[in-house]
Amino acid sequence: MEELVKLIEIAKKKGQRSIQLVNQNFRKKEISKDNQLYEGIITGEFLNDDDAATKMFDTDPGNRNYRNAKTKLKQRLLNHLYFLDYDKDIYTLHNKMSYECLHTLHQTKILFMEGSSEIGIRLIPQLIRATTEFEFHEIKIEALIILRNEYAHMGKLTPYLETQAEIDVVTNALKITRQCEELYFSTLVNINKSVSAQQRVIDAIPKTIKQIDEAAKQLKSNRLDVLSYKLKLLYNQLTWKFKENLTICTEIEKKYLNKHNHEVEVDLSKNQISLIKIYCYYNTGDVENGKAYATKALSLFKNGSPEWFDFMEYYFLLLMKGEMYKDAGKAFRAIRTNKNYVHLDEVDKDRWLIYRAFLVFVNDEKLLKWGFDLEEFLTKVPDYSKDMNNYAVGTLVIQFLYLLRDAEVIKLKAVLQELEKYNSEHLDKRTNYRNSIFIRLISMVTENEFSHDAIKDRGKVYFSKLKRTKIPCEIKVDLEVIPYEILWSYILKILSSNKFYVHYRFYDIHFKQMAEQAK
Repeated sequence: MEELVKLIEIAKKKGQRSIQLVNQNFRKKEISKDNQLYEGIITGEFLNDDDAATKMFDTDPGNRNYRNAKTKLKQRLLNHLYFLDYDKDIYTLHNKMSYECLHTLHQTKILFMEGSSEIGIRLIPQLIRATTEFEFHEIKIEALIILRNEYAHMGKLTPYLETQAEIDVVTNALKITRQCEELYFSTLVNINKSVSAQQRVIDAIPKTIKQIDEAAKQLKSNRLDVLSYKLKLLYNQLTWKFKENLTICTEIEKKYLNKHNHEVEVDLSKNQISLIKIYCYYNTGDVENGKAYATKALSLFKNGSPEWFDFMEYYFLLLMKGEMYKDAGKAFRAIRTNKNYVHLDEVDKDRWLIYRAFLVFVNDEKLLKWGFDLEEFLTKVPDYSKDMNNYAVGTLVIQFLYLLRDAEVIKLKAVLQELEKYNSEHLDKRTNYRNSIFIRLISMVTENEFSHDAIKDRGKVYFSKLKRTKIPCEIKVDLEVIPYEILWSYILKILSSNKFYVHYRFYDIHFKQMAEQAK
């Protein structure tokens, strides 16, 4: 079912709702089963294969009739890929021309196969001009080969030789381009593979950038120039040079993107650069400039699009980092009330649930509490089987804060035990050092029997280590919703309150008396 849903999303996004899928038996006035399946998916009537198979055939998904309906619908959706509408402003000129050139090449090949070469050859000059401008070397070579072969059949020697010479030039450009792309992607695969693999290649990245830059100058290639920029951005991210990335983004904007989005002639968009910039503002902690930038850049994104959600997430976390909780609350409400929120992945929704918990804790707005079951959240046990890493830490940390605030000592100790266990069994100290430091800090709360002065004094060494350690930059892996330095100040403030002291001392005396009586 997931595959069909994705294909339908593509068809709806770039085509028409009906997409010529209706397959009706007019004699019987019946709609085909594949179209029934399509309608059921887009209306939300069918949520999964079990649901669809039961309602359509009163059977299970393994039934042949249901599988046939799925196969037919899938084929119709795949066929519709040839008729997608790429003429919308949400697509860059580069995107549009890539589709158009591929489409024209396909048309040309069919015409030649059908013996209509006189029609097909007329399409080639425009195709060559477009592929030259946008550096679609692969498509251009195929078009030139068709043209060369036709000159051969016609016995036109001079045009044949000229075309072959052009093929050689473009083939050489393609060879150099592919070498540069191989350098880029071999770097990328190691960066994404593991931390150790990343460390092995990181020092070689400047040399790779230099090689690509030289090739870009040699070929006068915007395609390779953009590839170099992408690698520079990646390298600066890995080396925490986010201010440098802001400068590079501005340079890219001036060089390529000072046009309407749909007129961008390279494989970049204003939206991509805007996401990088808000990410940089978040990591530099430049809240004021980041906020000012975000209010302007938001207009670039279609409300409720995946890119919009990504941008808003970094904007929200930037505001949380700067302790602008009211503004963060406004951003959160915009996200949570968006009609497309329901379509987010469950992992993303889990992350936003944790965000809400932190926001309610520091902002305490009634509107934010609406729909948020605090009691249920405080009893929630993180699913350690999921590859969510620090989502578990984020959940347990905010649970600890709520329980500390309410002086729920027994529950608090249980959560702290979970945190310490998770830290020792699951967290790699090399990549989760801040988590480990903070967990050690909050362990002192119970070790020193909630004594504010003792905890503050003994926590100085670890707090100093915390301040010297950078916050991880990948929020979807390393979830630190509010900087731990700020959370530590909240903890000390709670511990200094008379309410907490009295409550804990009552608890302490009460249970000591019960223990004595038990003896």
